[in-house]
Amino acid sequence: MNALPIRAHRPRPQRLDPDTVAAPELRAPVRTSPLLVCGPHPPLFAVLGAHGGAATSTLARWWAPAADTGQAWPSSPRTTQRVLVAARLCMPGLTAAADRLREWHAGLAPEGVSVIGLVLTPIRPGRVPAPVRRYRTVLAELVEQVYDIGWHDELVARELAELAEYAPFDPPPPRRTHLERAVPADVHRVGADIIGRLAAAAQRIDTQDQP
Repeated sequence: MNALPIRAHRPRPQRLDPDTVAAPELRAPVRTSPLLVCGPHPPLFAVLGAHGGAATSTLARWWAPAADTGQAWPSSPRTTQRVLVAARLCMPGLTAAADRLREWHAGLAPEGVSVIGLVLTPIRPGRVPAPVRRYRTVLAELVEQVYDIGWHDELVARELAELAEYAPFDPPPPRRTHLERAVPADVHRVGADIIGRLAAAAQRIDTQDQP
């Protein structure tokens, strides 16, 4: 994997006024230890599950620059505190995601944490019910970017270690390929967008720092 022109994280002022946000009754746990570094470079962002079964392990496996932080906020500044919240695309999943986003906006997440987006994965193939789609639209007001990953049947028959990974600058995958050879096209698109946004944010910070 090639090194990226992204420096140590400095949170941007993108949260809502904490006094205008109703904090959730239950708060997420906090991870005090650094995130695991499984590849040649430290992770660029962490995938945080808004609830159990939010596919954090699969998503962190698919995106080589990501780390799985489970359901806990990453509080150690030794590794990234950029957080991508993950949830299932159903009412319980969206409600849990809203709790985590409100917790962050209310200033209750550890110092240094920055939420960079929300990624939603389906609980089954097929059409998403209208109430879920409507609540997704409402929830999008609480986060900078919402990403959707589709249903992939082959995941049912694959071990986590068998899945291919997306690395920055990887070319788009073939239209039809097995998951051990390449990530799905939507996973590639989301990974590329996240890395692109992080790189653009780093460039803005560099420009602001110049005399």
